[in-house]
Amino acid sequence: MIAGVDGCKGGWIVAVSSNWPCVELPELVFCQDFCSVLEMTQICKVVVVDMPIGIPSGAEVRDCDVLARDELGKAQSSVFLTPPRECLQTDNPEAFQAIHRRLRGKGAGFPTWGIVPKIKEVDVVMNPELQSRIVEYHPELAWKELGGKVLSTKHTAEGILQRIELIEKYIPNIGDFCNCQAVKKAKIDDVLDAVVGLAVAYSITDGPDYSKRLPVREPPKDKLGLRMEIWF
Repeated sequence: MIAGVDGCKGGWIVAVSSNWPCVELPELVFCQDFCSVLEMTQICKVVVVDMPIGIPSGAEVRDCDVLARDELGKAQSSVFLTPPRECLQTDNPEAFQAIHRRLRGKGAGFPTWGIVPKIKEVDVVMNPELQSRIVEYHPELAWKELGGKVLSTKHTAEGILQRIELIEKYIPNIGDFCNCQAVKKAKIDDVLDAVVGLAVAYSITDGPDYSKRLPVREPPKDKLGLRMEIWF
């Protein structure tokens, strides 16, 4: 079994399948917290998560974030630079930005604070042993790999349609997703991002293909021993 996981409003959306391309429609589950994600994916050989795993410290910027931006070109704004670990200790955006400016010389991009709670959810439970099975991916890189080009932004009807048409080649009866209770708790772009994660997870199951990892060389590790890498 494999799983793709994407954060969504109020929790996480998880897509689970036995293979890729999918013979049957993937199971979609809404989880309120990341601990629930871990519990429901215990039987999965590989789980990919769209959230930073491996947090830099001080002024350090993750190589994988910079490389991902380079890969996406015009769509690079979809890659947030992971904030320093020191920033995660605060519980308000003003203090977060103040620490960020002190360490990196400038504030974080506005959307970054919005995902800090989920970064912390993942970070508090992750360890190097768990990272052998649960790894970070980035949906936009996965879509590019699957479609052979950078797609239009998922925040437009055109971008959503591109993703649906692309994923239809790999999943039967994708329209049935509309009747799934989990879908009603997440936006369609979050659902599609979780589903494309299955392609990434499957590519790792028989052994990691390092050509589909940023960086390709052995990645640096954070203070907890977690690899700072992005798979696609």
